[in-house]
Amino acid sequence: MDEQVIHNRYKRHIWLAVLLSLIMPGLGQVYCGRLKRGLILNFLNILPLPIIIGLFSLSDSPSLMQIAIALVLVGGMVQLTAIIDSAFLAKHSAGYQLKDYNSPIVYALLILIVTGGSIGSALYIRDQGLEAFRVPTGSCYPAIVPNDRILVNKNAYKRTDPQRGDLVVHICPSNRHLNYIKRIVAVAGDTVEVKDNQLYINDRKLPRRKLPDSTLDNIRTTVEGQPLEGEVFEETNGHVKYNIFLAESPHDKTTGDFEKITVPEYHCFVLGDNRNLSRDSRHFGPVPLATIKGRADYIYWPAMDWSQFGKIE
Repeated sequence: MDEQVIHNRYKRHIWLAVLLSLIMPGLGQVYCGRLKRGLILNFLNILPLPIIIGLFSLSDSPSLMQIAIALVLVGGMVQLTAIIDSAFLAKHSAGYQLKDYNSPIVYALLILIVTGGSIGSALYIRDQGLEAFRVPTGSCYPAIVPNDRILVNKNAYKRTDPQRGDLVVHICPSNRHLNYIKRIVAVAGDTVEVKDNQLYINDRKLPRRKLPDSTLDNIRTTVEGQPLEGEVFEETNGHVKYNIFLAESPHDKTTGDFEKITVPEYHCFVLGDNRNLSRDSRHFGPVPLATIKGRADYIYWPAMDWSQFGKIE
């Protein structure tokens, strides 16, 4: 009788092992008496963070986004493994004898040490490497559909200047609490002009090719409750090609012709891909490079169609 009471007293609880694994992968194993296994699982879970930091400090390639997401998924798989393993250990823990480290104080210290380092790494990545944004508007449709979630590479322009064709997130000139996502169409020294809804860079009309309506079949969207209708074109800007959209009434907010200007030094000229429904450099002028937060490289949560998932073209 007494022996059975002692065994039940120290039996590990499945719900608590799982909860601890959710708080910190590996902690459930520590709770179940597998200290070494728990520390290894925790190490594998946080390992992607310093690797991602290292990758983005060495390169600004858009392909790094895919590697970073793969590493994050690896960390998620490690956490799932830790949860399942801790539940299994707790289930078979009848008669468990407490270890010296089975103490709430030890658990709290492990959480503070490991979680503190993980939060610091995550904040560093957000500040210097990657930042996630939700795009609520259709100003860059069809490349970005309203409510798409994107990852911005904040390290992209530490070794090079923004280029024509880049899709960038920049601070709104009239409200520094807002961020805009726009397409760079001209850089310092270029002349920009819009005539009859045609874009001219350095006195040359950019060629555009009409694309079939089926291009938009999987990403049809609405604006203010009404279907967004219009035509889609492929525009060629130097060596770069991208799709633009010319919205029709009632969403045609065309600003008319834009008189020719020269983009000043340390600035760029940005337009929304949804040319007739975008507030951009035609309204607030060239954008200072210092206000660009980074290059939009990756869609990680498509709002309309999973074919949008991945590298932004």
